[in-house]
Amino acid sequence: MSSWLEKLAAKPQRSILLLSLLLLLSGNWILPLTDRDETRFAEASREMLQRGDYVVPWFNGAWRFDKPVLIYWCQMASYKLLGENDFAARLPSVLFTAATALLLVRWGRKHADAKTAFIAGAMFVAGLHVAIIGRVATADMAMVFFTTLAVWSGWELMRPESSGRKLWWWIFYVTLALGFLAKGPVAWLPLGGMISACALRKESFRLPLMETLVGLVVTMSLAACWGIPALTQTHGEFLKVGLGEHVIHRSTGVNDGHGLAGLFGFIALLPLYFATFFISFSPWSTRVPSALHRWWPERKPDDIGWYLLLQAALVFAAFSLVRTKLPHYTLPAFPCIALWLALQLGREGNAFTWFSKRLAAMAVFVLVLTLVGTSIFRSFLLTEKLWNVAKPHVRPETKIGCFGYTEPSLVWKFRSIVTNLVTLGEPNQALDFLTNVPPFILVLPTGEMAKLPDTNGLQIRVRGLDMVRFKNRDLTVIVRP
Repeated sequence: MSSWLEKLAAKPQRSILLLSLLLLLSGNWILPLTDRDETRFAEASREMLQRGDYVVPWFNGAWRFDKPVLIYWCQMASYKLLGENDFAARLPSVLFTAATALLLVRWGRKHADAKTAFIAGAMFVAGLHVAIIGRVATADMAMVFFTTLAVWSGWELMRPESSGRKLWWWIFYVTLALGFLAKGPVAWLPLGGMISACALRKESFRLPLMETLVGLVVTMSLAACWGIPALTQTHGEFLKVGLGEHVIHRSTGVNDGHGLAGLFGFIALLPLYFATFFISFSPWSTRVPSALHRWWPERKPDDIGWYLLLQAALVFAAFSLVRTKLPHYTLPAFPCIALWLALQLGREGNAFTWFSKRLAAMAVFVLVLTLVGTSIFRSFLLTEKLWNVAKPHVRPETKIGCFGYTEPSLVWKFRSIVTNLVTLGEPNQALDFLTNVPPFILVLPTGEMAKLPDTNGLQIRVRGLDMVRFKNRDLTVIVRP
């Protein structure tokens, strides 16, 4: 096993690209879009294409302010190439994840040998959480890519001995703008890490004030090329909702139940990410404490190791202070930790054997889960079962009403055929929907059927797993052709 991986490590860029695509693309044509965010992003990109609106995302006929526009542009390009389907919606995230792994290989190669660079890229892409989120149709991996590029270019920009500083300057500030367009101000955390590095190690780093201010003007100007039209078109709502609700409120309050309310809840969850790290970064996380213990006495001359850990620590600290908690928030720290740990393992004689066994185990686990597990799992999904029975009755002009089960996945499914918007509401609104002129399809929890009059239509009952509540539910589909 080790000898086989040794051959792969000898050509790290090609090997990491192939490994990334193998792990991240496997099963993406099997498992439908199930996560609420996945289907919202995917549908919003489709509606932008249908409307010819390349500025403001839309979902089911309403503005969607959750994230800036870059990931929608990427999904739209993917749809143009591959059609509007689940695989195409996920492809941009896969490519951003693979590109991040390649960044680590290139950066690692500047500081160590090919084997160490290979370990860095493989640790990132084959870590448990990245192997999951790296294939999901959301904005996270685009942000992680630009954050990683900003951390690397920031390192080169601050080092007095670096060559090509002018190029690195442009890369850094353009990357900050693209990172903002991917997921907002969180992509500017690397700048905070750079300022901290200059303050703590003045002899190793420099960040000229005027040069920085000019760079920030470039960043803001590039971001404004989209931001100003978006604000104009939405009459300022994109800033009010996008920044107010999805940035400020997430930071100061608990959003969608992801966290604990009150001062006690805030204090209790402060160490959350340091605990979840050992799961999210598995199977590599168990090696971090011992590597850190050995590195600590020798930390002073190791500028690159110190810088990587500082950037990672800033991410953990920032999101520990944010009131809303989700495990994937700390993903921008993982590339830094992967490269740091790879550099430490590169100094140990037997580390590659330890690494190769875990890489092989993770590869087998991911492939079995995505190729076998997802094939079994999809047969239990409520939305998938509902779509299978409803699809034969759907025509472009069919009106769709979903009441009491209003998951975004239904919008994604039905709007692949219908030209109307999908009506979503509570069960007590279903009676009004029945006044529509056929053809229409109504979806309702089976227990609510007794409250309706005779619909004089085909009734189909389905039972399956509601992914959001994670329990089985019964629905009835009423078809009036």
